[in-house]
Amino acid sequence: MYPPQIVPVPCPLCGRRFAAQVQSIIDVGQDPEAKSKLLRGKINIATCPQCGNAGMLNIPLVYHDPDKELLLCFLPPQLNLRSDDQHKLVGDLTNHIISSLPPEERKGYLLQPKIFLSLPGLLDEIAQADGITKEVLEAQKAKLDLIHRFLDATSDEVLRVLVREHDDQLDYEFFYLLTASIETAKAEGEADRTKRLFRLREKLLEFSSLGKASRVEREVAEALEEGMTREEFLEKVTECESDAELEALIAVGRHMLDYQFFRSLTSRIETCEGEGNAEEAQRLKGLRSRILEIRDRLDAETQAILQEKADLLREIFESEDLKEAVREHLEEVDDAFFAVLSANIEQAEAAGEKEAARNLKRLADLVFELLREKAPRPIKLINQLLEAQYPRETKKLLDENVEQVDNELVRVLELIIENLNRRGEKKAARHLREVRDQAREMLKQQL
Repeated sequence: MYPPQIVPVPCPLCGRRFAAQVQSIIDVGQDPEAKSKLLRGKINIATCPQCGNAGMLNIPLVYHDPDKELLLCFLPPQLNLRSDDQHKLVGDLTNHIISSLPPEERKGYLLQPKIFLSLPGLLDEIAQADGITKEVLEAQKAKLDLIHRFLDATSDEVLRVLVREHDDQLDYEFFYLLTASIETAKAEGEADRTKRLFRLREKLLEFSSLGKASRVEREVAEALEEGMTREEFLEKVTECESDAELEALIAVGRHMLDYQFFRSLTSRIETCEGEGNAEEAQRLKGLRSRILEIRDRLDAETQAILQEKADLLREIFESEDLKEAVREHLEEVDDAFFAVLSANIEQAEAAGEKEAARNLKRLADLVFELLREKAPRPIKLINQLLEAQYPRETKKLLDENVEQVDNELVRVLELIIENLNRRGEKKAARHLREVRDQAREMLKQQL
């Protein structure tokens, strides 16, 4: 890792020169975290002692990523360097990198650094090397700009108006970026900003269509677990305020959409027509058509996914090296894969094919073993929480792993709870819901 230097720099606002700590060389091969800091604008930050202006300094910078064979140089045009001086500066910086590498790692790209006269241009190049297109970057920037607009709202009413205007932009990616912003502010010790972002997310979940849909989905999932009837489910469906809510309800309550459900809905339509309430009858007819459209689309998507996982299972099962095949496709293993695997085991047992059933079970054990090895810390913690008794043992585990108790853990817990509910594993879902509430309470105490 290259040590920072103390150098005199001019303030871009008032022109005052002052000493600041700067990093001229960023080598992600030596310091992988430096890349994230650079992309978030957290490198070479200084505050002018005269005017108080704070921001990123316009200083020469070289960026090296050996894995992607990137060598990029930023030369601020404000330096007014002559061509010879530019070449000398770039040469000095790149020579530092070349000399630090063993001979076998010195490649041709190191002799042809790409020069940028703007820092955003260099950052775009880094992102595109990661497979992130300029369009994706612009979309993310638009969402981040929207977060700042929401933060500047002077009241809840102003925020409601802004949400109505931009509701279609408040998708899962938006809330992911908002959560990432909260985690970043928290990690950097910005307590006030963390609280403001956290409160903003709570308000947006309350005001936005997606937030309302997620809330309704959770409520209905819990009600279904407790024995919600088809008539009660139909009531929820007919009261949906948005298409997002309707899709969420159908996704979580797909098994409710049977003959009895549609018979009850048709009966309501006929009652409205008999009472002369043509407007309501027409609304319910449109709702019935939309329910059928969403159901058929979700069924088709589910069938396509199951077929894809069945093909994957066949490919793995017929491979010569089972363990290597599982490792190669581990990223593709999900709930749908396990559903197909379980169905194949049951089918083999029902047909009396004992050897095939045993081999499939060994494959299941192998997949679980490799998944556990690869599982990130939050998943390992959740597995422990699933096995621990509530509330004493789960609380103890959360206290022992307090550094992992964050909004991301709560988000993962909620996703797992939803999956468990869909699979009918009500006891496990209820257990994790109680654990999630424990984690939420710990987060509130941290703020």
